[in-house]
Amino acid sequence: MSSNQHLEIIPSNITSDGTLSFKNGQPVIQFIIGEQERFLIGQSLRLTGKFTAFSSDGAISTSATGLRMNEQLGIYSCFNELHISSQKTAQSIETIRHYPRMMSSYLGVTSSLQDGISHLNETALIDMNFALQQRGVIENPTQLTTKNAFCCPLVCGLLNGTNPIPLSGAWGVGGLDVSIHLSPDSNVFFSESNDTSAITGAYYELSDLKLVCEVMTPAPDQLSQIMKQTQNVFEYNSIVSQYNTINSRNGVLNFPLGVGKCMGVFLNFVPASHINNLAFDGTATLPPTNSDGTRAEVSQLIFTRGGERFPLEYNLDTIQKDAPTNQTMDAQLVRNYMSAVMGFTKIERTNVSPFNNFYEEYGSGGNLYLYAKEVVEGGAKFGVGVNYDQISGAGVSFKDVPFGLQMISDISTDSPQGVFLFAHCKNTVVSSPQGIQVIS
Repeated sequence: MSSNQHLEIIPSNITSDGTLSFKNGQPVIQFIIGEQERFLIGQSLRLTGKFTAFSSDGAISTSATGLRMNEQLGIYSCFNELHISSQKTAQSIETIRHYPRMMSSYLGVTSSLQDGISHLNETALIDMNFALQQRGVIENPTQLTTKNAFCCPLVCGLLNGTNPIPLSGAWGVGGLDVSIHLSPDSNVFFSESNDTSAITGAYYELSDLKLVCEVMTPAPDQLSQIMKQTQNVFEYNSIVSQYNTINSRNGVLNFPLGVGKCMGVFLNFVPASHINNLAFDGTATLPPTNSDGTRAEVSQLIFTRGGERFPLEYNLDTIQKDAPTNQTMDAQLVRNYMSAVMGFTKIERTNVSPFNNFYEEYGSGGNLYLYAKEVVEGGAKFGVGVNYDQISGAGVSFKDVPFGLQMISDISTDSPQGVFLFAHCKNTVVSSPQGIQVIS
């Protein structure tokens, strides 16, 4: 009979005082799950630790400084990149760049308002009310003693899959090297007002970090059968990420994905000037906006594969094409976006709603999306995307052909929009005593 054990792993690059921070020159957290004759249960893995926010050296933020972070992301704001590779061969298995941007879409589509004010607050320092998150986390007066504790999953295709991950050096991946690249302080924090003078030295610090997970040891007879195999094959999901910009009314994007089994693609947006800028929330998922924050509504979308319309063999014309003053987000645009993050019929709860996914009314001052700091229920939830396969699970090949998007919007000023693309695909790992091969 197989048996399960729990592992507790500390970072291999921990400092003498047990703290890590981007400001102090420790931008990477590295955990090594050594090769062993066991399976890792990926869904059990959690990163635990404590988070402290400082407005300046050694000073906890108060209401006077007005320091804030994205309320929907919480601790995920701090993780800029997640990289998982084989500990034995250093072969990359999955890399997700722009991790907070991916999590913005994932959490927005798959978590409800109730999730955000209950268990996600306990596990990831998330709170869908921006003022409550600020008071309870950033301005928590006990941070110098007990600090803000978290215990969050590392959301990614490999670890979220249902297949256990073989850790053996002979019939598995040869252990795992899990590296988390930290985000710059200037893209984690921002000012609640337009004045950043009080927070120019703001930074965060992580301490007491551990990786906890569950592993399964096969029964002796099962293990002997596995070890007789010359190679082992298992399939897992993966996320491919890319970045580009658009700065015209007719924005045309082409991304060489290089994957063979693409299940869906979703994209989110933020003005490029907001990134790494303490005056703005650089992790917000905003609709296209002009330089003054006024709406630049999307009137048409065309998804292409190798220059041909696919999988929608028509132009997706939104209601704003005929009614530019309509504030409502187009239903088909929203549905396709949500379905790209997770198959629409599989979504059991969500936080995407007309309250946080809409175009600002003309003449309302034009600053709601300029600073994007007071959008209710976790902030703006805009994105576009398309699902390629909800039935067979075989996906669509983008090995030799690029993914394309043509988006017509009302961008009328010099306002580059940062576009973050995430492709959900399936990969296969073939492992042998000589090493592993990742087939995408």
